Amino acid sequence: MKNIAIIGGGTGTFTLLAGLRKFPSNNTVIVSSADDGGSTGVLRRELGVMPVGDIRQCLVGLSYTDARMRRIFSYRFEKGSLAGHTAGNILLAAAEKTTGSIAEAIALAGKMLNVRGAIIPVTLFPTRLTATYSDGRKVAGEHKIDEPKNPSRASITGLALSPSGPANPQALAALRRADAIIFGPGDLFTSVLPNLLASGVREAVAHSRAKKILITNIMTKPGQTNGFRASDFVRTLNDYLAIGGTAHPIDTAVVNSKKPAASLLIPYRKQKAAYVEPDTAAITALGVDAAAGDFLARRVFARPRGDRLARSALRHDSDKTARIIWKLLETHNP
Repeated sequence: MKNIAIIGGGTGTFTLLAGLRKFPSNNTVIVSSADDGGSTGVLRRELGVMPVGDIRQCLVGLSYTDARMRRIFSYRFEKGSLAGHTAGNILLAAAEKTTGSIAEAIALAGKMLNVRGAIIPVTLFPTRLTATYSDGRKVAGEHKIDEPKNPSRASITGLALSPSGPANPQALAALRRADAIIFGPGDLFTSVLPNLLASGVREAVAHSRAKKILITNIMTKPGQTNGFRASDFVRTLNDYLAIGGTAHPIDTAVVNSKKPAASLLIPYRKQKAAYVEPDTAAITALGVDAAAGDFLARRVFARPRGDRLARSALRHDSDKTARIIWKLLETHNP
């Protein structure tokens, strides 16, 4: 049984879990505590609970219960005062309010869904993410960074968490015992990198003997990764993993080399997003192995009814991505 720690959250991690669950692995997902958009943002502001959206998606991804129960947890209300909320988000918020602990809330939901694996918030308290841009602007709030009203060509030059504080001890323990640490797929600056800002996480990754793998995204994200090629994802992650000027680079980048059909790229061009070019030679020049291949899902994903957040229609194929991860693990000798 391989211990896999995934740093990310959201749709990308949910997609990866759907494939990994078919292998003999113990999967732990470490999710950001800075999410403040959509249903999660409303519950956080009005009830003072931890961000629950990514937690809920990962719980469903690790669930081995009846498909109907998974659908109930994922059901999103379309009308009335609950419009935009998912049933799972509300249940998690209620569980945290009644138990007084997000860890106990996750454990209870895990029992309902017959979860195998673990979901761990990177901190035990909600945080606020702030991005600094190359033009000097600062934007506070994960949702405002993730879905800017007027995306700028300015690049993000720094991230900060407030309050800053120690990482969840359970998250650090998961990183220490991992055979593989996977970053992504998912929004680099709002789903992946915020986890590295919690005190102790970078050190735990650096000292781990696990195979460190980045799954680069298929498409760029307006306002975050404008103009990024695959090597830019690698370079940026490695910059955040460095400690005191000492590099602790990832081992392998999993890169999709299958370009989507031109017709599928039209909506993305309107959003000023583009296909992430698989410049594998530039990745290897950074001292990182590149595992390139066709990891693109054949299905085009529609946004669920009632969902008010932007979702990617083009995603990784769960099974293909999980197979390459498992192949990399089989050849890893720590």
